[in-house]
Amino acid sequence: MPAERSDSVIASYRYAVDVTRAAGSNFHIAFRILPEPMYRAMCTIYAYMRISDDLVDGSLSENTSSLPETSAVQSLANWQQLTANLKSSHSTSHPLFPALEDVLGNYPIEVNWLLSVLDGMQRDLNWSPFADFEELACYCDQVAGMSGLCCQAIWGADLEQTQKLALTCGRAFQMTNILRDVHEDTIRGRCYFPQNELDHFGCQNTNWDDPQIRSNWLDLIAFQVKRTESFYREASELERHLSGPGRRMFRIMFVTYRAVLRKISRNPQLVFHQKVRVSKSRKLIILLAAPYLSVLNSESHANAQCSNSAILNAKVPSTNG
Repeated sequence: MPAERSDSVIASYRYAVDVTRAAGSNFHIAFRILPEPMYRAMCTIYAYMRISDDLVDGSLSENTSSLPETSAVQSLANWQQLTANLKSSHSTSHPLFPALEDVLGNYPIEVNWLLSVLDGMQRDLNWSPFADFEELACYCDQVAGMSGLCCQAIWGADLEQTQKLALTCGRAFQMTNILRDVHEDTIRGRCYFPQNELDHFGCQNTNWDDPQIRSNWLDLIAFQVKRTESFYREASELERHLSGPGRRMFRIMFVTYRAVLRKISRNPQLVFHQKVRVSKSRKLIILLAAPYLSVLNSESHANAQCSNSAILNAKVPSTNG
């Protein structure tokens, strides 16, 4: 590697770490349990996803992108083009790209995975409700499942064995996000639950002060929590395919997201009033303990007696009795 290229890669990794740290995510602290090459790679992938998400939100600052100030649609289109050209030309038009190119050269991450994430974000820009869970599952695979594949590649998993589980884990995490953000999304005039399920449960409006409407929504939330929990049970099998630092990192992420879902399960009415979070003290406990506790041995796994495959893609109950 030429000296100037090496210098640009080093500076780019530093930029990725800075973006990750500035995002304020607790996962940046968790990344520190990884060996340095994995840590840098995870920060790079996280920074890529963070910048992509900021483009869609229209909240980029001069500190997070050198792209020209244009509309979110054009900015995302520019970003997609730069991403598509990653392996065909050494583009240095963005400070993250030298590190991203290096990561793609050292780990079996496909550019198409990154482009699929952007396709999901494009769906957010060109918003329309999801007709059914099949459409929503595709979106979850794009915006979360592809990130999971990137992580699996960095952690050294055999992707031929783990790809389906990684996508299932992405569905668990993204459905948790959707449940967590019901209040915020409603303010923005959006609802990510499938339209046919909203119709079935009588959730055509969000007048939660009405007792009947609130009751309908609580039934819908319970249904979504049950489905999402089934994804976690299935995705926990990923642990068997990981070892060392990758397994420990997976446990932290898995337990952190699942803690949010379980908080919603215990008190589903929280979603009507706030973005549901776990406390800082709880996050600290997870950070310290989760790396050393198998997600396969949790109470839910011990008590699960039914096949996950039967409920993995739970359908709305029939309206015909």
